[in-house]
Amino acid sequence: MTGRISAEPRDDYREVVIGKNSRVWRSACVDGRVGQRFGICISHTELHGFAFTRQDRVWVFAYSRRVEENSRLLEMLSKAGVREIVYVSTATTIVTRFTHCYSYPRVKLAAENQARHLTGARVLTLGVVYERAEELPAGPALATSQDSIKSFLLEPVWDVNGDRQLFELVSRPFTSRFEAALHQAYGTIIGRVRRWPCVLRPLDLLLRLAGIRWYGYIYLSTQVWIATRS
Repeated sequence: MTGRISAEPRDDYREVVIGKNSRVWRSACVDGRVGQRFGICISHTELHGFAFTRQDRVWVFAYSRRVEENSRLLEMLSKAGVREIVYVSTATTIVTRFTHCYSYPRVKLAAENQARHLTGARVLTLGVVYERAEELPAGPALATSQDSIKSFLLEPVWDVNGDRQLFELVSRPFTSRFEAALHQAYGTIIGRVRRWPCVLRPLDLLLRLAGIRWYGYIYLSTQVWIATRS
């Protein structure tokens, strides 16, 4: 089991969230305890007029598809002199070990790396966020429950390296034998195309239209993570 280190005393921090419109954050702050603890929530567009302090722990939920916009946000935080920064990232960045064709994992990894090197940020890594297990795609997936996010925000406990991988492998049954066979066939094909899995985008679109959600970088990140632990 990965080692854990205890959280610092919470009263020493002023908790600030950047990304008040983030779906993950909106789901977490519904809990009154989280809303009370994180009383300061702003969007990235409000950064210019916000007065940070040296007691601020800033949680970055904000995300842009444009690398330069993420960079500007982090550069501003670097100059703000805050006490600590937590960058919220995704488990799907693991696919960049093999391919850079997927935009979301690539852009998130770039921001994650810049957050580390420019601001010394901690990184909080999430999987597919869900409230009920039924919301997850069939088959195995790297997933994070909303309850675990709320618990972590209220009492963060970090891995020994100072970051935290807040996800676990969750497996759900396939809806049919056909979907199970399709999942297996998809894996065979993606293994053959190797570093160019985005050639399957037309197939991914068909799967999405059929209500199947385990394709693309969700599928690949799960398989890569499983392989690294076998």
